[in-house]
Amino acid sequence: MSAYYYNSGELTSTITTLHNKLNEYSDIVDKLSTLKNSIEGSNEWVQSNVKPQFISNCNDYLLFYSVYIAKLEAYINYLETKNKAMESLENSYS
Repeated sequence: MSAYYYNSGELTSTITTLHNKLNEYSDIVDKLSTLKNSIEGSNEWVQSNVKPQFISNCNDYLLFYSVYIAKLEAYINYLETKNKAMESLENSYS
């Protein structure tokens, strides 16, 4: 009969994995942002007419990745909330 019980450990493991991936991803995006800021502040760019478009493209990518990170954080929070709710239901009715 215990085969039908809710197994929160599996979802908790998935949530932990998503948190780790999110942290790795955020670190890489932070490094990309730092690199973009370094390039933007540098006067050593060889083709100065290309630099503004390059910075603009970097900003577009950073905006996209920031939205992606925010949505992934929201999804992780959703999973955590649902996991807690299912644990509560399981404890109440089993």
